[in-house]
Amino acid sequence: MLCCILLLCALPAMAQEEQALPVITITYAAGAPLSPEEAVDAQVTIARDGQEHAFPARLRLNAAAMDSEERELPQRSLYIKGADMRFVLYNDGGDALRTKLLSTACSGLVAQCPVAVPVRTQEPVEVYVNGDYRGLYSRREDIADAIARFEGLDSAATLNVADVNKKAFCGDPAGIASALKQLKALNLSLEADRQTLSTLLDTESFLNWAAVNAFFGNLNMKSDVIFYQVGNGPIKCAMGDFAYALAFAAHNPYASLNTITTDVVIIIESMLLNQPEYREAFLTKLGALYQAVPTQTLQQAVDVANAQIASALPRHMERWTAAFIQAMAGKNNYLVTNTQEALLYQQYSIYRLRDKTLVRHPWYLYDLTQSALDVSDADMLRYFGSEKPVLIEVPAESWETYKAANQ
Repeated sequence: MLCCILLLCALPAMAQEEQALPVITITYAAGAPLSPEEAVDAQVTIARDGQEHAFPARLRLNAAAMDSEERELPQRSLYIKGADMRFVLYNDGGDALRTKLLSTACSGLVAQCPVAVPVRTQEPVEVYVNGDYRGLYSRREDIADAIARFEGLDSAATLNVADVNKKAFCGDPAGIASALKQLKALNLSLEADRQTLSTLLDTESFLNWAAVNAFFGNLNMKSDVIFYQVGNGPIKCAMGDFAYALAFAAHNPYASLNTITTDVVIIIESMLLNQPEYREAFLTKLGALYQAVPTQTLQQAVDVANAQIASALPRHMERWTAAFIQAMAGKNNYLVTNTQEALLYQQYSIYRLRDKTLVRHPWYLYDLTQSALDVSDADMLRYFGSEKPVLIEVPAESWETYKAANQ
């Protein structure tokens, strides 16, 4: 359980060094239309540590929900498929830079820590398309390949993979859609339905996914889930996106429980957490995460990820300054007027995440879990391994005051 703590805490924040990122260069015929449906021929070169690997590939826009355009910067997510590799160049479809950092930090922590759930490997890269610098992206493993690796399979050929809207990533989503429809109708007070549950859903997998999302305060928890089947087996869950993880410390992951809804994820989670054995399993998993990933470990992951992209940030922000200024003018009236202020805003975002949200995260997770699931003090101590932490006070400064103090 301590593996991820030791691995990350071996690198103090001040010791993080800036790194040269891999560079991916893509060339395709000028004027060839890119779309999620039609791929075009392309030549791709990956340069890393002084070496280059070039290969022909098929290139298209990535078709996942938020992938087409980033909210703050008009980048396009791309899907690349070569003869021996395939991956997504993801634009991290929320906050332009903060979520690039979070994608790397959160996925790395989940891959190392005690609650087992499929998660994509990813890394920050810089991208050129037809000679045009496109800035920072996350090179992300195909979700089907991540699941196959997690399941110990040689390939994704036997997998059915779909999102919560039953859009297929791999295989045939019909079995997933059918299972979800049946799950919504179950009544676990009936023994027959309890037996049916085990044939339709891998409850261990679902509760692992739910615990990870609750821990990271993922605002997209109810919509950003990947369902999959190995063959015709019960459906399981893989991690979706971390673009909206750790957005604010007081996020309540239980706010939708037991509400009247047609959302299948909320229905399943409410159904399970109202049963003592599944509630016990969920709290045990969440408590294991709470103990294995303390604030210092989260901060170290942010520091490592921030150092990874630091050398590329000036180029990235210079490329997208105009779009960033326009976006920020309409977002909470945050005023950014030039590239240097855009870079400072990135620093401000990381400061808020690292020294405000993360330091208050343990108290809110503990408090919200205890109150929402009606857990006694003694049981919280048993699950989380300690008494309720102190809520740390943080200064209530704004972007304007931060900018004035740091320019």
